[in-house]
Amino acid sequence: MSRKHEWKTNGGKTEAEKPNASQLQQEIEQLAYTLFCQCGYEHGHDLEHWAEAERRVHERHRGKGTKGE
Repeated sequence: MSRKHEWKTNGGKTEAEKPNASQLQQEIEQLAYTLFCQCGYEHGHDLEHWAEAERRVHERHRGKGTKGE
């Protein structure tokens, strides 16, 4: 029963399925670089790209399966 409760409180993910800080950091870095590339390698927008990458990665990992419940 405690396993079922754990599933509900973690947005459907067990501790083993949750990304750790290092994995999140790597995802953010990769996405920020992708955004830089998509903007034509134009310098001077690094903070914008980083903030957008953080927002997207955290949104993706934040219990998005809880919408509509």
